[in-house]
Amino acid sequence: MATTEEIAEAFAEWRQRCNANDRLKRMLRGWDRVVHLRTSDSSEQFTIEVRDQSIGPLGMGASGEPDMVVTATSEDFADLFWGDLNPSEKYMSGEIVLAGSQEDVMRLDAMSMVAFLDQ
Repeated sequence: MATTEEIAEAFAEWRQRCNANDRLKRMLRGWDRVVHLRTSDSSEQFTIEVRDQSIGPLGMGASGEPDMVVTATSEDFADLFWGDLNPSEKYMSGEIVLAGSQEDVMRLDAMSMVAFLDQ
């Protein structure tokens, strides 16, 4: 199981890479969302806000009304942010669960693949 600190550290590096990626910034155009992350193996929850083509810092706890909820193990979140796992494979196998509109799920999946492949 990954610790909160490990998830936060991995997210910070992932966020920096994503916000520096011009291709991802174009994909974020017009997509302002609140995303909650829920760990399935602990009680940890986090909030990410996407605003103005930028991914905000990782918020501790679930705040605001989410547009999407992503549920995974703490280890999967850390590995996802470190770039050590393919998010689409985990989603297709049901190990990562996305709850939101079909459009949001498709956009997040596409964005996560670009972030994964562009590392």
